[in-house]
Amino acid sequence: MGTWFMAKSLSRFYIRKQDEKNEMATLFFRVQNKKHKIDTLFSSQIRIDVAEWKNAVSSSENWIRHQRLNFSLHDTLNKIEIAVKTEVEGMVFNKEHVESQILAIANPKKAEAKLKVQREEEEKRLEDIRLKEEQERLIKAGIEAERVKIWNFLSQFCTDIKSGKRLNGNDRYSAGTVKAWHSFMRLYGNFDKKHQYTWEMVNREFVTKFLNYMEKQHYMVTAQNKYLVTLRALVGYAYTDGIHNNDRATQCFSKKKIEEKDKAAEIYLTSAELQALYEMPLTGLQDQVRDIFLVGCYTCQRVSDYNNISPESFTTTAKGTPIIRLVQQKTRTEVKIPIMNPNLQMICEKYNYNLPSVVDVILNRYIKEILKHLSVRVPSLAKQVPTKLTMKQKKQEEEGRLVVERNGKGEVMMPRYNCVTTHTARRSGITNMYLSHKYTILQMMHVSGHKTQKTFMDYIKLSSDEIADEIGAIANGAKADVF
Repeated sequence: MGTWFMAKSLSRFYIRKQDEKNEMATLFFRVQNKKHKIDTLFSSQIRIDVAEWKNAVSSSENWIRHQRLNFSLHDTLNKIEIAVKTEVEGMVFNKEHVESQILAIANPKKAEAKLKVQREEEEKRLEDIRLKEEQERLIKAGIEAERVKIWNFLSQFCTDIKSGKRLNGNDRYSAGTVKAWHSFMRLYGNFDKKHQYTWEMVNREFVTKFLNYMEKQHYMVTAQNKYLVTLRALVGYAYTDGIHNNDRATQCFSKKKIEEKDKAAEIYLTSAELQALYEMPLTGLQDQVRDIFLVGCYTCQRVSDYNNISPESFTTTAKGTPIIRLVQQKTRTEVKIPIMNPNLQMICEKYNYNLPSVVDVILNRYIKEILKHLSVRVPSLAKQVPTKLTMKQKKQEEEGRLVVERNGKGEVMMPRYNCVTTHTARRSGITNMYLSHKYTILQMMHVSGHKTQKTFMDYIKLSSDEIADEIGAIANGAKADVF
């Protein structure tokens, strides 16, 4: 098969001669394979103390000692060796792919950030192509057609809020809001594929058609109402901009009444479950996902906020109370969150207050997998609860790729761990803070950033039994009634 590494010492990794006089240097290794005509130098992406490394490779005894004292380093180097060997012995050898694998092992955070940038660049490229095509179509169709058709205004609106050409008051639209509008644009584009609807067509019949379309596409009632509000806002923006004069259009929108049966399960994780999650031994990306999710639980914030806490967010009050200061992306509300949970303090110290950021899609997927494994030790996480299928899950069920359990009432039943999302963190934090009976509602709203007590209380997800237990505990003096 040929030699895939050329070893010159106790380790396949070495310091280049030009770096030997430096205090710190990057480890390199050479890959050779005569069969595939490979002779390539790779960087390990790992920097080490030069003097320490030279001493380590000077003798077998020193090498064994270095391995014992630097287990994490050698474990990473071993993983790199295995990954590269697999690539070399494969059918196709791709240098860039090998380098990306090395980076993913040596520096997962940097690899994820690089991948995120690449994805964003590709999305931007595709978006630019689509916008260019759309602009060309608009030129051909004429200026009047652009003004008359809803799609044309929506497309330009989404472009402008993303670029910053259109502002939300005096501020740019947040990344989350831009993402939500683009999601709506995809939905509306599928509804109005021929771009036939004009502003003058917006009436109750038009709204009913839009609702019926979402119903057929298996959107939950909560999602239908959300997109209905977005469409109404779009009509209002266009009216204010002088694009149309249909002044009765905004009066045609009425949200559907949401029954409990129409909602997906909105669970919270108990303090005991969160503690078990905190104590669960994890490594790599799973470790980061667990930690970031717990930060959300302990701060009561949305994923757009708890997943983007920076070192600058950590400060103290005038009296020295350690806090996390945030300006919430969705509402632009400033919140100051006391670091009152010891687990939160330990997580912050673990990363030296430079918390990792994990893409919300990855966070959603991995936290379910983590909690599924934890449910073996914490059975409450596996308890079946009634819920609603997402559009994706309904399609998977129709195609036979998903087997769904239903109860005697025909309700979809799923284990609690499968109902956890990034937003469960905020819901869990608020509910557990409420259950502690240590704080007033005003104090809790100050932390969560809610403006009204009604919206705050919507986050308290207690069953009838749990509410009865709480009342009983207060009545018997087990808990103080501070509410």
